[in-house]
Amino acid sequence: MDLDDEYSSAIFVILLVAILLCLVLRSEKAEPNLKHIPAAGHQNYLLSYIDAFEFAFRGALKLKEGFNKYKGSTFRLSLLNHWLVILPKEYSEDLRKASEEDVCFANMANQFDPSLDPIGHYEAAAYRNIHQLARYVNQNIAFLIFDLKEEIEFSFENAPVDGFADIGWQETDGVRLAIQLTTQVVNRLFVGLPFARHDELKRVSMELTSDIYQPPLMERLLPRKFISIFRVFPSSNRYQRQMRLLMLSFVRVRKDVLNTAEHTGKYKDYDLLSWALHQDGPQQIPDEIAFDLVNLTITTSRMVSMSLAHVLYHLASNPQYVSPMRMEIESLVRQGGWSKESIDRMHKVDSFVKESMKLKCVYCITTARKCLKPFTFSNGMYLPPGALSAVAVEPRHLGSTYSSPDVFDGFRYSRLHEQHRVDDSPTTDRMNSQFQLVTTTADDLAWGYGRHACPGRFFAATVLKMMLAHVLLRYDVKFENGVRPKDVVVGMNRLPDPSVKMLIKKR
Repeated sequence: MDLDDEYSSAIFVILLVAILLCLVLRSEKAEPNLKHIPAAGHQNYLLSYIDAFEFAFRGALKLKEGFNKYKGSTFRLSLLNHWLVILPKEYSEDLRKASEEDVCFANMANQFDPSLDPIGHYEAAAYRNIHQLARYVNQNIAFLIFDLKEEIEFSFENAPVDGFADIGWQETDGVRLAIQLTTQVVNRLFVGLPFARHDELKRVSMELTSDIYQPPLMERLLPRKFISIFRVFPSSNRYQRQMRLLMLSFVRVRKDVLNTAEHTGKYKDYDLLSWALHQDGPQQIPDEIAFDLVNLTITTSRMVSMSLAHVLYHLASNPQYVSPMRMEIESLVRQGGWSKESIDRMHKVDSFVKESMKLKCVYCITTARKCLKPFTFSNGMYLPPGALSAVAVEPRHLGSTYSSPDVFDGFRYSRLHEQHRVDDSPTTDRMNSQFQLVTTTADDLAWGYGRHACPGRFFAATVLKMMLAHVLLRYDVKFENGVRPKDVVVGMNRLPDPSVKMLIKKR
C-alpha cells in the first residue's frame, strides 16, 4: 500500500511538472521573439523566471547591473509576465518621433506586471481624462496659487513641526512629514474645501501614500488572472475602497451644491472635483468621477511626496544652499507676493529641486512604449510587434552631459541659466526654458519625454517649489551627522530611507 502511495505521488509530481512546463513553453511562444537582444541574467526562458522573481524585489538594482554589464547598449530584463527591453539614450529620439500607429504609450494598467509596481507618470496616464484634467490645472495655476499657499500653511500648522518653537533642534520623521504635507495639498486641489480637511480622507490618503514602501507580496508572485482574488487582503486595497466611498460621497454632495449654485451664481471653485462635474454635465457618472479621483490622488501623492522627501534630505545634508535660496525667496515675495510670476522667478529653488530629481529620481524607468508594428530604429536595431521597451532614468541622469553628474550641485541649472540668459538686459529675469524644472529632454527624464511626458508636471513643480520655500522661510533642517542617508530600493522605485530621523528647528 505504501509503495502504491509512493507511485501515485511520483505520478502526480511528474504530471504537475509537465503541466507547468507546457504552460511555460506556451507562454514563450506567445512572447515576441527578442532572442537577438541579450538578457541581463539567464538567457534561457525557463531559468529567466529566477531573474524575474529577483527583479520583483530589487528591480532598480537589477536594472543598474544590466546597464553596467552592457555599457549603454540595449538589453532585456525578465519580468514575471513578459520581457522588458531597456533602451539607451540615442533611441529616445526615435521613439519620440514614432507615430502612435507604430509605437504606442505602454499603459502599465493594461500591460500589467506587478514587479514594476509603477508610481510615476506612466501609470497616471491610464486614467480617464488625465490630459484634460492636467490642461485645466495648467491653465488655472495662477488662480490656484492662493489655495495652495493657504493649504501649505494649514498643513504645516497641523504637522508635528509646528510645536517646535523655542525648544531647539528636535527629531522628526522626514518622510512622514513629506507625506502629510503633500497629501493635504493634493486633496485641496482635487476635492477642495471642506472635503480636503476631512479627518478620514487625511488618514486614508497618508496610509495609501505610505504603502509605496510595502507593495503587496502576493500580487508580485501570482499570475495576473489570480491577482484579483487576493486583492481583497492587502491593507492598501482596503484603504482604496475606503477612499472611493469617501470620494463618492463628496461627488454627490458637491453635485448638489453646484446644482444650487447654478441658480444663485454664488459658487466658484477651481478644484478638480468641481471641474469634472461641470465638464461632464448631465452625463455625469459619480462612480467614474470618484474612481478617477482616487487613482489620480494616489498617483500624484506618491510621486510628489517622495520627490519632496528627497528634496528635504538634500536640504538637510547641504546647508550651504540655504542662505542663497532664502534671500531669493524673501526678495521675490517682498516684490510680488506669492504669485505665479514670483514662483517662476525662483531660479535657485527651481534648480535645487531639479537637481534633486535628477540625482534621486523616484522611479527608475520611463518612456515606456509598446510596439504595435515591427519597428526598426535609426541604427538598424529591430523590435517585433508586442515588444515592451523603456529607458533607464539613472544612467541617463548620471551620464557625461554635465560635469560631476553624480555629485549634488543644487545651483547647477541656475548657473546654466545665467550663462545662457535669453536676454542680456538686466531687467529680464525669464529663465531659459531648457534649464527649468518642468522641461523634458532626452537627458532630463524625471518627467518622462516626448508627447507622453507627465502632463501634471507644472502643478507638481509648483507645489514642490512652494513647499521647499515654506520650509526655508520657517525652519532649519539637518541630519545629526550631516550626511544624507542611503536610499532604499522597493521594486523599480528608489525611495528616501523612512527609518532615518531628520533634525528640524523653527526659526
